[in-house]
Amino acid sequence: MKHLVLAAPLMLLCACAGSLKEARTVAAAPDVIRSTARYERAYLLAPGDMVEVLVDRMPELSRTATIRPDGMVTLPKTGDIRLAGLAPMDAARSVRQALLPRVIDPQVTVAVTNPREARVFVAGEVNRPGAVPLRDAPTAAQAIVLAGDLGKAAAHGNVALIRLDDAGHLTAHILHTQAKGHAGLLFTLQNLPLQPDDVIVVQESGAARFGRFIQNYVNAPLGGLTQLIAPYVQLRLLQEINRD
Repeated sequence: MKHLVLAAPLMLLCACAGSLKEARTVAAAPDVIRSTARYERAYLLAPGDMVEVLVDRMPELSRTATIRPDGMVTLPKTGDIRLAGLAPMDAARSVRQALLPRVIDPQVTVAVTNPREARVFVAGEVNRPGAVPLRDAPTAAQAIVLAGDLGKAAAHGNVALIRLDDAGHLTAHILHTQAKGHAGLLFTLQNLPLQPDDVIVVQESGAARFGRFIQNYVNAPLGGLTQLIAPYVQLRLLQEINRD
């Protein structure tokens, strides 16, 4: 007998002073609960990454190589092969497929030896939406400033923090800051520490139903989140199958 492990409920957290307290739980959409198990982050290879390609029991085919600006590496027997844009596990499958015409049942592992630094992502009403290094933006306020600061249409009352927890469940933390103006919002968010791959979403001024917007954003992460965080990291759906 097989069944899917259900996704955790969506958490919409109301907070003040930049803290994540006073939580209230809102159930995720029924179709999400029925169809999803959990999510995982997958590191995507990019030009400049150094990768170790290991072919089991065949050291002559194993190499350490740096992915070139064109996204390719050169390996024995395969020649040039594109690895950029792939998760390490998918890159190993690609190398294996390229070797199959020449090698019997090759077992391939691809490992990143110099992974890129942790990032956070800023979306919504900021001037330069996208990724910023976590070491330069350890708080939500610093992330917003590095993303070009608030746009002209940004609201000062609501900001959302979207986070993937260790169990593979997405949560959205709605921060009702009660801030007074631009400086007040940044001062409040200076007290909110970030974690790798956090997503900050700034509300547009006058936009209604911000909570519903964020709930929809989280319920369909393979659209909104993947577009934002690629090519830095991939968010992909997993289905956990339990066998009795």
